[in-house]
Amino acid sequence: MKVSICGCGWLGLPLALSLKSQAIEVWGSKTTIEGVNVLQQLGINGCLLTLPLTEEMNPTTIQFLTTDVLIIAIPPGRRNLEPQVHIEKIMSLATAAKKAGCQRIIFISTTSVYDPLQGEVLETTPIHPNSASGQLHYTLEQQLRQQWQQQLTVLRLSGLIGPQRHPVTFLSGRQQLSAGKQPVNLVHLDDCIRVISAIIAQHPSMPIMHLAASTHPSREQYYTAMAIKSQLPIPEFSDDNHGVNGKKINSNQTLNTLSVVLQHDDLLLGTPQISLK
Repeated sequence: MKVSICGCGWLGLPLALSLKSQAIEVWGSKTTIEGVNVLQQLGINGCLLTLPLTEEMNPTTIQFLTTDVLIIAIPPGRRNLEPQVHIEKIMSLATAAKKAGCQRIIFISTTSVYDPLQGEVLETTPIHPNSASGQLHYTLEQQLRQQWQQQLTVLRLSGLIGPQRHPVTFLSGRQQLSAGKQPVNLVHLDDCIRVISAIIAQHPSMPIMHLAASTHPSREQYYTAMAIKSQLPIPEFSDDNHGVNGKKINSNQTLNTLSVVLQHDDLLLGTPQISLK
């Protein structure tokens, strides 16, 4: 089994290391020589990759794309978001991968495609995204599906938490925060890795999967608790209950299909893995 990960960042790198520990041949891409060298030092086959790809590809890029599974884990970035540019980059990668003989793709998407839905959200819930991120990812999902058909698995991830990453760091101490009664939809890095590993191993027929912890405390309850645990100033929420229902991502079908039990399912039991300066 050979797995190539396009985007060895906060999610992709620990995923690569986990797959390597399972005796899988792992390739990873970075956009700098320094990044490639880091991958090589960690025992991961590194590929210098700049998107969009052109017709002329070097042998290393072709070797990277000639794989059993290509995982596309490239967030578009929140600053200077240019949807069409990002779509062109991802689709150039997918087209080149098909030409190189890649067998299937796992596309890491986001549950922001469900905005502005309220209530329980299933993998099959019809969507009409209204945010820039949601619209961008949904467009990519559709274009990739048209090209790869059943050889594509879309995995929509909720808000990511884990080592050095937690929303409480930028919410702590703030005042008059809105939507305090809305439920949170979060998932831990460890559980993302377990689910992606299961998708690689099982090649499920389910075309769209998504992931969030099954517990959905309110924003006010959750971030107050996490601030206290982290010894950070408590965020203060306004009494504005507009949109109090919010959405709750139900991942039961995804988890049952893959026979995965989440390790960090009770969000209130966790402690933010952050370094306080």
